[in-house]
Amino acid sequence: MPDRLSEWQADMRVIAEAADGIERTLQAVDATCDSSIWAGPAGDRFRDEWAQQRVAIRAALNDVRTQAQEITARVKREEEQRLMGNPSGPRASAY
Repeated sequence: MPDRLSEWQADMRVIAEAADGIERTLQAVDATCDSSIWAGPAGDRFRDEWAQQRVAIRAALNDVRTQAQEITARVKREEEQRLMGNPSGPRASAY
């Protein structure tokens, strides 16, 4: 049975792949809605709204990545403690 750290690392790969896919989508939308491709008032409105949405999406991606790094560090610490026979992390009291 895989250990907790291996399971977490597999989950993080899935999350990283999803985040990378979202990044590629942001770039594709940026390229598609360029004023040289989509001119006129509708394009201008879309670009204005997209700029706001893009900021929100970017902030969410950054938050996910930051939280993933923090949780990964915690899981690594807890796994190291478990391997050393010192289960003093928050999960230890739950068992």
